[in-house]
Amino acid sequence: MPVRISKSISFFLLAILLFGGSSCRKDEFSGWTQRYLVSPPGLKIVKSGIIIKNCKAPFPVSFYQEVENLRGTVSYFWDFGDGKTSLDKSPNHIYDSAGTYKVTFIVRNQISSDTSIFQVAEMATGSVPVKAAFSYSHFNNNNYAPAKVVFQNSTSGANQFKWYFGDNDESNNDSPEHVFQNPGTYNVKLVGTCTDGSSSEVIQQVFVIPPPQRIVIDSLNLMLPSNFKNNRVFVDFYKNSQLLGSTAILSTSSFPLKLKRPRDFPGGYIFDQVQFTQNEALIFRAFQDNGPNVPPLLIAEFLLSTSAIRSAFYPRVFFQLETVPRVTDTFVDLYINY
Repeated sequence: MPVRISKSISFFLLAILLFGGSSCRKDEFSGWTQRYLVSPPGLKIVKSGIIIKNCKAPFPVSFYQEVENLRGTVSYFWDFGDGKTSLDKSPNHIYDSAGTYKVTFIVRNQISSDTSIFQVAEMATGSVPVKAAFSYSHFNNNNYAPAKVVFQNSTSGANQFKWYFGDNDESNNDSPEHVFQNPGTYNVKLVGTCTDGSSSEVIQQVFVIPPPQRIVIDSLNLMLPSNFKNNRVFVDFYKNSQLLGSTAILSTSSFPLKLKRPRDFPGGYIFDQVQFTQNEALIFRAFQDNGPNVPPLLIAEFLLSTSAIRSAFYPRVFFQLETVPRVTDTFVDLYINY
């Protein structure tokens, strides 16, 4: 019996593929059981506002926003209230004269839209006081030395900036990045200055801790050529020449083979007493298991130096450690913790 597929069902199936999330219902007229879309939540503007970059006209202004439930193709529209508009996500705009301006921000996608309207009254008198402010975050979400810190300047009324990082280094950038080489507590000062000489300053402390001494392997994805499919394989972990442990022996019909702790790492997954300044080597050797009476066959060896981890500021993920020399379709995706 031929199967009928209506246009509405095709639409529902397409929507499910695009947005996910569905349930079942029975069509009262045809008796079919069909899938239909449970609409995902619409766009929601959480925050929108401005940062004024001078104390007197003309006023350069940076606009910022934060939107939740971003899906599909998202478009942005700003009306600055002075006859000018922008389609940028977070635009910059210059107000030539003093005044109070009504700003409209609209965000849209295929599901919904949301609008934020707010008054900009700070420039009404023609003079904006300088108020220094900033926030910061640690690169890769850790503060091990050396620590890379990303600063976000939110100073209002200033167009010249001076940063003092507390380690004898300085910067004149608007929102700089800075690397603190050593552990310690640093008093970071930002001074914002306007063209008329008025200024404001703010100080915050940044904490940097000693490098970690332990590296934990969270998971390892092993990619091998197709001729190793359906073979039993495992991985040994070494720190320099010291064998630390092995994964379970697993077989797979396809690659990559995913190994996760602690389930697949009964023989060990922790590199202890790591010395990042001595350029130690973390080695991963993949073997083919040939049974209890035959030595395993070494398939590939992957090396990760501790200096590479340190110079990348302790990332949680190292993608595609490759063999040297490189072998096609042979690499490891490595996920680590500290």
